[in-house]
Amino acid sequence: MSIETAVIVCPRADVPEAGLVTVHVAGMPVLTRALLTARWAGIERFTIVASRSQQVALKAILDGEARLEGRVRWHEPAEDLHPLPAYSLVLPLSVVLDARGLRQWLMRAEENGSMAAPDGAAIGPLVVPAVLLAPCIEAALLGEPGWMGFAETLREDRRLVRIPWEGMQLQPLRSVDEVPAVERAMLATARSVEDGPIVDRYVNRAVSWRLTRWLAQWCVTPNQVTAASLATGLIGAWLLRGEGMIGSLGGLLLYQLSVILDHADGELARVKFLQSPLGKWLDNISDHVVDLAMIGCLCWRVASKGTAGYFATLGLAAAVGVTSAFLVVFWWSISTARREVGKTLAARLLSRLLALLANRDAFALALWATILVDRPAWFLWALALGANLYWIAWLLTFGLPPRKRLATDQPGGG
Repeated sequence: MSIETAVIVCPRADVPEAGLVTVHVAGMPVLTRALLTARWAGIERFTIVASRSQQVALKAILDGEARLEGRVRWHEPAEDLHPLPAYSLVLPLSVVLDARGLRQWLMRAEENGSMAAPDGAAIGPLVVPAVLLAPCIEAALLGEPGWMGFAETLREDRRLVRIPWEGMQLQPLRSVDEVPAVERAMLATARSVEDGPIVDRYVNRAVSWRLTRWLAQWCVTPNQVTAASLATGLIGAWLLRGEGMIGSLGGLLLYQLSVILDHADGELARVKFLQSPLGKWLDNISDHVVDLAMIGCLCWRVASKGTAGYFATLGLAAAVGVTSAFLVVFWWSISTARREVGKTLAARLLSRLLALLANRDAFALALWATILVDRPAWFLWALALGANLYWIAWLLTFGLPPRKRLATDQPGGG
């Protein structure tokens, strides 16, 4: 079976949950977020069931949302829904879902071919056959009690299959007071699998999710945050060009802020459903430009003391290593092919080490350590040797992905 239609039921006006429809979560009304979550999960068409007075307010919320243009039908509770698909996805507005988790759950529900609900959740999305859609809508109009009663009745009749839910746990939203907790859970899942275990985890993400939560309230795009990250990193590199502790600390702090903004652009893209291939390319290329600017400005700094040709060669070797490492890792990041790992223990350990180092943690730690002890040449040596060894080991371990397996629709990074 294939599920292409989602039904969203706005509870009756006398039900407390009806007031949550216009509540904003991460800068977006709950209704808009529910629709875009389902759209990102593969749903093509939507039916919103609401009273005539409720529809006026809800249409104003969705006005101007181009991503949903021509995909939404409106019905009053007493109206018959025709034509009815064989199965529909019915979404509760009192639960905030993760798009990736919903997509994976839907795929398993489609394979199962029967009425389904998430395992372990009191309330959540339902896959409903056409014959049961009308009573499901009647129950959903009563809010969470009606929803739970309907699911319990079907469970007792053994007509409901429970399918495991993966990814971000379903986040109930019963009052405005629960919005901060829901936003924190959303931003926790917006992190990248490529994060480093030290600086990214304990510094960058600890700041970026708070920044993203604030930025989500404004009309700021992920690409604008990427541009801010690039500008901040370049200014930081310029400050590191000169000697002096104040300038060095300023350059290091601006570099770290650049990385934090680099994380925030990806988080913002995911919570606002603004992922795009262009965003991924801009995000990764701007990161690399900042890294090269750091190398160039540090070469300038150490070459000013003499032997400029020597340090120019060292800087070139570092730039080649960093660029080569960036290219091979990024090439694999946009590929749908799996990296084949050798069967020996050494091969498995090496592959894990390479994956662990495929982030900016090592770059940041080496930069901070060498600048604070005023040994920028050590940083250049570390890159000239370490980065070149890294990309060579990567190619020997994984090779390059097949060209035909490159993905063209990868979401933005960060």
